[in-house]
Parts: sequence; C-alpha cells; structure tokens
Amino acid sequence: MKFGREHGLAAFIALSLLLGGVWLALNTEWVEFQVPDPLKGPALLDPDFRLKQFATRLGAEVSAPSNLDRMPPPGATLVLSSTDWNLLPGRAERLRAWVEAGGHLWLPYQGAPGDELDWIPVQHRKFKRASPAASAPAAGGSADDERDDDEDDEPAPPRAGVEARGRCPGVREPATVATPAFGTPHRFASCLVAIDELAPRTPPQWALEGPRGLVVARVAVGRGSVTVTSAFMPWSNQQLLRSDNAELAAATLRLHRGQTLWFVQDEARAPLVAFLWTAGTPAVLLFGAAVAFALWRAAVRFGPWLAPLPSARRSVAEQIRGTAEFIQHHGGSALHAAQSRALAEAARARLQGYEALSPDARAAAIAAATRLDATTLARAMSPDQGAAARRHPASTLALLETARRRLLDAATLRTSIR
Repeated sequence: MKFGREHGLAAFIALSLLLGGVWLALNTEWVEFQVPDPLKGPALLDPDFRLKQFATRLGAEVSAPSNLDRMPPPGATLVLSSTDWNLLPGRAERLRAWVEAGGHLWLPYQGAPGDELDWIPVQHRKFKRASPAASAPAAGGSADDERDDDEDDEPAPPRAGVEARGRCPGVREPATVATPAFGTPHRFASCLVAIDELAPRTPPQWALEGPRGLVVARVAVGRGSVTVTSAFMPWSNQQLLRSDNAELAAATLRLHRGQTLWFVQDEARAPLVAFLWTAGTPAVLLFGAAVAFALWRAAVRFGPWLAPLPSARRSVAEQIRGTAEFIQHHGGSALHAAQSRALAEAARARLQGYEALSPDARAAAIAAATRLDATTLARAMSPDQGAAARRHPASTLALLETARRRLLDAATLRTSIR
C-alpha cells in the first residue's frame, strides 16, 4: 500500500485534533453555575406574585382588587403601587380618612408625592454631596446614585451581581427606633436603590437608613400610619428570596398572622358590556326586547298579514239590495255610467284598437263580437240613455251586461278590428 499526499494530510489533521483536545482537557474545568428559572405563569404577569405568596404563608389575608373604588377594612395594610388611583374625585380625601381611622398605607417609590398626598409628614430631598474621601457607595448599592444636588438625571438600575461583589452596604434600623421589627435593631443585607433622602416632619415610628440617610420611614397619621420610601425595594419575583429581602419585606409591611393585606396595582375596569349588564340589567333587557320587536316588524314575511277570507258569490237578494241602494243614492244615470265603464273595460281587453274608434264604431265592433244588434247596442251605450234608464232600466242595463259577459266569454283573447 502506497502512502500519498492525501494520506499525509489526513494524518496531520488527525494529529492536530488530538493535540487540541488534550490541551483543552488540561486547561479547562467544569464548574456548576446556578441559573434562575425564567418566570412563567402568574409570576410572569404579576410582579408581586411571590410577595403575595410569602405574605399568605405568614398568615396574612391577601387581596388584590382591580381598583380603589372602596377602601380596605379598618386596620388593614394597603400597598398602593397604582399611579392612577386618584383619577376619580374624592379618592384622596377617602384615603386620608381611612389612614386616620387606623389604616396602614405603604407607598412604593414613584417620585416625590403629589399635592394629593401633601398631608403625609415626610419630605423628599436630594442627598448631600459626597465627600471626596468617601469610598462607600450610596444606599442604592451603586456609585451612580452619588450625584450632585443640581443633577436631575434618572437613577440607573442596580447592576447584576452587586450583592455577589460585596458592594452593597445594606440598610439598618436606627438605634433611635422605638419599636424595631424583630425586637432589637436589625441590619438587612439588602440592596436598595436609594433616590432621595427622607426627612420626616414628626418622629418616625420605624425607619431604615443607609450610609447617606433615611431611605424608609413610617410616620403616624391620626390613629394610622404611612410608610414612605425613597428607594426601589428588592421585592420582585426574582429578588424576594435573595439575601435578606424577604426579612426586609416582612419588617416593612409588618407581616403577621391575621393581617389584612391589600395590593392595588392598577385602575382596571370591567368591560363596557359587562358593566352595563351589572349596573342596568332591566334597561338592557328592555332595549333588547325593543330591538327584537323592531327587527320582527321589519322582517320579510312569507304570507299576508291576515289570512285570506274564503271567496263566495253574493246571493241574488244581496245583489238586488245592493243595486237598489246604489240607484237610491246615485240615481239611474250613475248606474248606467258604471255599467258602460264595465263594458268599455271588457272591450279594451278583447278588441284591439278599441280606443281609436268612434262611439258608433265601438258599438258595431262589440255587436259583431257578441252577435248582438248594432243599432240597439249603440242606443244602449249612448250617454243619453242615462235618463231613459229611469223608465226602462232593466232592458238597457241587461243589454249592456249581456254584451260585457259575451266579450269575456269569447274564445279568442284579443280580436283585431278591421
């Protein structure tokens, strides 16, 4: 067997692959890396889905109404993350009255509160300029949050891996807090993206502070309380179970067994048709009945409105009485004119060119078609016979009726007049 150029090239390629595989095996290693499962199901649509499950496991009664048409029960906790909750008038007044009566309102960070929430004794103010020697990042866990007072740029979201790199300073309960969440002041290893510093106008009931100031504060309003934050809380479905985020949620929301917890995330409304059916069922039914009746009235029918009456010939007595009443009301001349019109209509249908003839020619044509005397028929058809009909009505009318019937009974449908 001879070894040629092709065999040498194949051997070189095989040796190269072998050496490459040996180098790859000696210089690489397999490392397990945890990848979070992608969100699916309800967690994909609801950013607080796992937080609601967590609160339920701790014994809270969680509700998520679609809007703020009604206030929560007294003493409940309301997580108001909706930005459109105050679209309808009177909402702000009712919310304040509910808080003053003993409710607990929790407001996630959505910028500085508007005028409708100016009754909350907490102010938002810019962080003070950081000193050049300060190397620790802000409470948000990112150096991007350290900005001058005159900067208005939006804060950057926390970068991935902040907790793993140890750059998150966390937050803690100040020693001045009268009622710590877990008995003694606690420090939470959670990364809060702090935007502003909070300045309560009254001593806070509970608070969290970062390296540069307060980022969460709960203040009393009447018999209730309001919790305000200047940071994006790490409670999303992907962050809740990391670090101390779950403990932070339990402390901030005061989660406990038997608590009533409401989440209002948007201002959804029922579809128009469903709302009309719920709010005005009788009116909808009446309108539907009216439309159905109108369609029925305008629909095409397959028969007459009323059933046709059976046809029947009038008796001789009815004919005599009808003729007598007609003569009594209109006179003999009117009866003669009516009989003449009936004969003329029959002649038009049977005799072609009848309209163009003179009165004598018409009488002659009818007489020829009916085998009657032309002179007698012409005299009977004359309008002057109306007066004569008073003395001899029977003979004149009988002659005209005989001519009409013979025309209608003729064998030919239409006769030409020559």
